[in-house]
Amino acid sequence: MTRFRFQATDANGQPLDGELSAESADAARGELTARGLKVLEVRVIDDSTGHVIPPEQQIPLGRIKGADAAMLAGQLANVVQTGLPLSAGLRALSEEVPSSSVKYWLLAVSDRLDQGHSLSDIAREADGSWPRFFIAILDAGQRTGRLSELLSECVVHLRTSADIRRQMRVALAYPVLLGVATWSVLSFLATWVVPQMRDIFIGFGTELPGLTVFVLNVSYVMESFGWWFMPIAVIAMWIAWYACDPLGLSQIRDRFASSLPLFGEARRSAALGDFCRLLSLLTQHRVPLSDAIRLAASGVRDTDLRATCLDLAMRVDSGQSLSEAAIGTGRFPNDLLHLFHWADRDGDFADGLQTASEMLSAQSRVHSHSLAVVCEPAVAVLLGGVVGITVIALFMPMIKLLNDLS
Repeated sequence: MTRFRFQATDANGQPLDGELSAESADAARGELTARGLKVLEVRVIDDSTGHVIPPEQQIPLGRIKGADAAMLAGQLANVVQTGLPLSAGLRALSEEVPSSSVKYWLLAVSDRLDQGHSLSDIAREADGSWPRFFIAILDAGQRTGRLSELLSECVVHLRTSADIRRQMRVALAYPVLLGVATWSVLSFLATWVVPQMRDIFIGFGTELPGLTVFVLNVSYVMESFGWWFMPIAVIAMWIAWYACDPLGLSQIRDRFASSLPLFGEARRSAALGDFCRLLSLLTQHRVPLSDAIRLAASGVRDTDLRATCLDLAMRVDSGQSLSEAAIGTGRFPNDLLHLFHWADRDGDFADGLQTASEMLSAQSRVHSHSLAVVCEPAVAVLLGGVVGITVIALFMPMIKLLNDLS
């Protein structure tokens, strides 16, 4: 038996604290709940010192990507379905899983459960390190008591999302390689070929064509910056993208990204699909609408859409219907506005949201494929145009010189 120190409130809201012994933190929470108490905190006591084990002795949660999160969610669902205490089940399962990274995360979660943390506490601690959809599922499962069903749905969603992101990366890989090739060729012409021709043109002693002057000026600028200008620009954009989070500019950044042709549409469709899927799961389990919208918003990566969904929940709390609130935000597509009219039909509304999620995921795939289809010839034309203009500009002074001599 393990000793725990707890903090709770009684039916009248009066704070209580004390100690009890139980097999696990889950069992301690269950015993306190059976007494009619609302559990606020349960912490394990170190028998050697008599003090609560501090958080710094816990295993760090670490970062999880989509595919690994799907595996971890699947393992959590298996333990919950067996009916074993969650912390003991996860610790036993960690001895069997072949993946060392998943074993590490199972131990980190079971360590926190043993020390009295709830899954909601773990979800809040993992914010920013784990996929937001996975965190929202843990929180929703703790609130609804349907953790096993929600985790099973979470596995399907995380695998689908990982597949969409993989398709988007594959679709963009070739255009990116063409862009790198374009910059390499341009840098070679500007730093090696054009400067040598510039010295020859000066010796001609004749007026150069305007296109040649333009190419020589561009070459001079690129020669000054060097080939490293593009890598530095890419690194600067990457730093600026992630610096928006601590600076509080993530909503502006995500709104700008969503406004980009094809890429923004694919990104926005994927985010709306996440929102609809999670909202469908929550409404199926009878979570109140405004609470379901807030939980679904917490699972969305797009900061701008998350703020819009929170605004939607506030409007619903103020007495507006879901369709009226969605129209008031002005940020939802017409297909969803029509669907929101069914909010009072629980089963039909949940099914409609599930269908909308699948359609939005399909739209995201289509936009990703269209982005690749458009980018590949565009970059190829750009590469051919740059080389062609440079060659023409370098030959024009020779043609002019021959005409003058004749």
